[in-house]
Amino acid sequence: MNQKNRDLYGLQSLRAIAALGVILRHTLDMSDGSEVGRFSPAWMSAFGGAGVDLFFVISGFIMVYVSFPPGQPSESPKRFLIKRATRIFPLYWICSAVIAGICAAGFLKNKNVDLFTVLNSIFILPGDKLVYVAWTLSYELYFYIVFAICLNMKRIIPTAISTIFLMLSGMLVGREIQESTFSNFISSPLVMEFCFGIVLALSFSFVRQWRVPIIIGAIGFIVIIVAPIFVDHPDNLSEAFRVVVWGLPATMIVAAFLQIRRPQSKAGRAVVLLGDASYALYLSHIFVMIAYGWAIKSTFVGGMSQVIFAPAVVFVCLIVGVLTHIFVERPTLDFVRKVTRRQRGQPLLEAGTVSN
Repeated sequence: MNQKNRDLYGLQSLRAIAALGVILRHTLDMSDGSEVGRFSPAWMSAFGGAGVDLFFVISGFIMVYVSFPPGQPSESPKRFLIKRATRIFPLYWICSAVIAGICAAGFLKNKNVDLFTVLNSIFILPGDKLVYVAWTLSYELYFYIVFAICLNMKRIIPTAISTIFLMLSGMLVGREIQESTFSNFISSPLVMEFCFGIVLALSFSFVRQWRVPIIIGAIGFIVIIVAPIFVDHPDNLSEAFRVVVWGLPATMIVAAFLQIRRPQSKAGRAVVLLGDASYALYLSHIFVMIAYGWAIKSTFVGGMSQVIFAPAVVFVCLIVGVLTHIFVERPTLDFVRKVTRRQRGQPLLEAGTVSN
């Protein structure tokens, strides 16, 4: 196996791009509520949703890659789950609590908050949650649990193969049981995108000279962008179609970005910072969306073209996300690590992976 000291800064940049895509998608969707209506074609807002597919492929790659350091024992299932839980839950619970407070104050009246929603929100179960973007975290958590079980095999190839087998078996089983939230969740083709990342991690771990032309990544981006043009309802791609036109191109993009080295320019370092903050960007931007939606409905903003406002909203989302990362996520994560007596010196990308 090759030395695992390659920078992988490209994935940090890619996480920033993925988060930006999701923010762009939701901003353009929200802008449709203005009196002027949609200012961009439907396909343009749709392709930003592929940021989720990028996150899933990256997650599949990173979990395999960092769990088997050369010359050291593999990650134990218990330690793996503790790391993942302490990474995901604290900031997510904070955001959920804020949404609950907003609902209690009489806002978000269209939000259905019942016992099931609360339980789903606490444990990130499939179904409605207080944080509407957290549906992706349910898939991340499912993948983590399956991967932790397979970590008992202690070797990278058996672990990877058994994880893929269980994920794909879950898809088949889900299709055979009575239709429900759980069956729809477990049978979703989206879980294949984690498997794409796993296969990529295996290839990357055993190939000494990784050479994937950057043009491959460029083609992946082009496919992602143009694919929604050729469907009748680009805002609502079927999951199977999505895996083909977004999941596979996302894998091509990740493969190409693996060879990008540490950026030296200020702009490059800024992108890396956005990558570090991608989880905070993903969760915190919903509050900017809430404010944007209120402005469209209740102020002069709703009567104007959103061509000017939408870019400003995206910029605000980036600022709020970075500030949330610096002043909320980092201190909270440091506190949780101290409480759980976690060791310092995590691998570069381990602490920043989103489920993103």
